[in-house]
Amino acid sequence: MNRLVTRQSRLRKPSRRELALFALLAAFIAVIEPFEPYDWLQSSVTAAINAKDYEGNAIIVAIDEETERNLPSRSWTRSELAALLTKLGQSEPEVILVDQQYFQDEDSSSLAELSAALEALPERPYWHVELSPEAAGSLSESAPAMDADSFVDSSAALDPALANRVRPAVATMRSYAFGAPIFVPLAVEQDGGPVPSFATILAGGTRGAERNVINVDLSYRPGTIPSVSAAEVLAEDFDTSVFENRPVIVSFTSTLGRDTRDTPNDTYTEKAAVWVMAAETLIRGPPRVLGWVPTFLIAVLAGLAWMYLPRPYGRIVAGVAFVGIALSPIVFEQHLIFVQTSHGLFLLLILAIAKLWQRGQGAVRTYRSAAETKSRFLAQASHDLRQPIHAIGLLAERLSQTDLSDDQAKLVSKISWSVDNASRMFRALLDIAAIESGTLQTDIRPVAMNELLAGIDSQNALSAEQANVDLRLVPCDLMVRTDPALIGTMIQNLVSNAIKYSPGKGVLVGCRMKAGRLAIYVVDNGRGISSSDMEHVKKEFFRSSRKSTLSSENKGLGLAIVNRLADMLHVKLTLRSEEGRGTVATIEGLEVVEQEDAKAAANADRPLPLSGLRVALADDDEETLASTRGLLEQWGCTVQTFAQLPEDLPDCDILLSDYDFGGGSTLAGRHDLVLQAEETGTQIIIISGHHPAQIRETIASHSGLILAKPLRAAELRSALMAARQG
Repeated sequence: MNRLVTRQSRLRKPSRRELALFALLAAFIAVIEPFEPYDWLQSSVTAAINAKDYEGNAIIVAIDEETERNLPSRSWTRSELAALLTKLGQSEPEVILVDQQYFQDEDSSSLAELSAALEALPERPYWHVELSPEAAGSLSESAPAMDADSFVDSSAALDPALANRVRPAVATMRSYAFGAPIFVPLAVEQDGGPVPSFATILAGGTRGAERNVINVDLSYRPGTIPSVSAAEVLAEDFDTSVFENRPVIVSFTSTLGRDTRDTPNDTYTEKAAVWVMAAETLIRGPPRVLGWVPTFLIAVLAGLAWMYLPRPYGRIVAGVAFVGIALSPIVFEQHLIFVQTSHGLFLLLILAIAKLWQRGQGAVRTYRSAAETKSRFLAQASHDLRQPIHAIGLLAERLSQTDLSDDQAKLVSKISWSVDNASRMFRALLDIAAIESGTLQTDIRPVAMNELLAGIDSQNALSAEQANVDLRLVPCDLMVRTDPALIGTMIQNLVSNAIKYSPGKGVLVGCRMKAGRLAIYVVDNGRGISSSDMEHVKKEFFRSSRKSTLSSENKGLGLAIVNRLADMLHVKLTLRSEEGRGTVATIEGLEVVEQEDAKAAANADRPLPLSGLRVALADDDEETLASTRGLLEQWGCTVQTFAQLPEDLPDCDILLSDYDFGGGSTLAGRHDLVLQAEETGTQIIIISGHHPAQIRETIASHSGLILAKPLRAAELRSALMAARQG
């Protein structure tokens, strides 16, 4: 009992929505029948797989091309048929069936000759009766079989000259695409009563068939059905014992499309051969048709098992059921048990598609959740670690400007290098997190290239000087439509990489028109990128396998950020490099806009004195506050410090402020200070660990600089000089 409870508890419990959708799907497939072509195709494939030789005793006398070539008039006439029937009658066949005839003569003498030949036969032959479209269309696959004992011997549809000398028989059939299936009737209701079909005559009766229309077993190879050319019979070039006590069908076989049918084992199968197959089906059967219900019920049970059983058992049951249903015709139809599988197969197939879609949606939701969690974690971690690193950088900068011994100066230099390295890493992580989370939005507007290049020059002048790199920027008076902050970040990353990997050499930044748009080039003659690394350098955290003293600084994020920003700005980043000779990085596709009064930007790398600059410094971190104050005073600034945002704007030139002061207090809540700064012309520079895009969303009226922590001293000095100048 405990085991039973345990097993039951392991069953899945599908939601009501799943069960309702499954029930709706099953009902929809059960009500309509849109999949019949699949059953036809499967029946054709099954017949070809189960192909077998005909071993019955029926024989076909073929009125073929050879027959017509040997005729005196080169055409088939009633006289020729009379001669053929006379010679067949002498062979004492069991029964003769004459299929539809196409005569060329109309004279009464040939008709009298045919009547005499029919009269002389030991047994009246069966003659093909043409059905009207109404009679052919009235054939029902579910109608009960007609009584074999009540078949009429004559029909008003026959030629009066032949009516008393032949017995009527029908040779109609219904075929579908792919050569299968083919349905034939056992009998057709005509004037005076039911008329037997060729299949019934050849089989010697209805053989206990329950339905009047049967599905023909098409697995017989048509080439194995005995056939003799009528030319050989007319020339008496045959063994008369061939026809003795055998059913004989006289039929045209020369006109393709009219006297042939497509079947699985032969594209041009004689209609007479199809009737032989139908008769053999009756003799071996009669066939049973299970329809679509049994396989559909199996599919329903397999679908429910798939929904209730735990993985992977449900899928195994459904898979076994699918394969079993698909292969069942191959097993059953060779025993004349015809089954339709399309309903069951399509039910399981659609259920599988629905489950794959459901799993795909779940995977997408999981991925999105994981990506958002990762982005939030990176943003929060980089923000929290920026503050202490920022303070360490300022303290190291102050310490480097004191009296130090050579060993102490080297230690401070290494500390500064480590802080700069960590700062770049956290800034890159925050940028990637902002891009992935979607918080980074573009602000497209006209941007003067000279102003953009001047900012790049000021940001990289110090690092270029320290690396002994000749950094040159070619002025460009054009204006482009783009996001100034994002395009600036892209160029800055490229220039920073170029300086880093070209120590003691040169870096050139310039612009050129290309295909009607502006392209920005960053060219260096440094060590270059190997061909094996070129296809990977744009990926996150990729680091070259080559040994380098700079490898510890390379976190593999710079080009990844540039590549993602290029997608956001709808521009193209291309790299061309030759190992040992340098690299050319190109930002292509910038839209050029007209400028009415463009002024060249001032050279930002020209040092401007900061002495006398009045700075109000607001930061809730004591160490950061003290370190920044000492650094500003060393540069000649007059500094006022505030541990919290001041009630009123101090008398100053620049308010250098943090954004978040803890306890829910942020600069966004002090719109009065921003308003006072606008009225007095005081510039506000924000230094924060939050992403600039988030800050600008909360302080829409602020158009000044927003610097990201951790901040290098050179960046702060450049910002102060630019603010004082502008």
